[in-house]
Amino acid sequence: MDIETAKQILSDNFNVKENTFTYIMYEKNRFPKEEFWQVYDSIEFLVNNKVFTRELAEQVSYCYERFLKELIYHCDGGDSHGLADLPENFYVYIDRLDYIVTAFYRGYDKLLDDRYFELERYG
Repeated sequence: MDIETAKQILSDNFNVKENTFTYIMYEKNRFPKEEFWQVYDSIEFLVNNKVFTRELAEQVSYCYERFLKELIYHCDGGDSHGLADLPENFYVYIDRLDYIVTAFYRGYDKLLDDRYFELERYG
């Protein structure tokens, strides 16, 4: 991955372009693991390369917010759509994304270590 690719992934998700993480969760009512990892990896790449702008912060926040909202809506008993392909251990995906978003805002590149997580990369 390079910086432009990482930025493009976040921009596409921010704009809810077709076949992105945010699009699939919102429009297709499905949890897309591969696209989750694309978003995660793009944020991690930016953290590791100390790339931070207000525009990127807005995009990272939107992806995180959209993810959490879709999970909340899914857990609502009145949700008529559901969320297909959601792993039973979805909370470990929340932990992963929560951590990388915090690292993005605080610049904690030295703390990025997969051993901290129950969820293995690409699991």
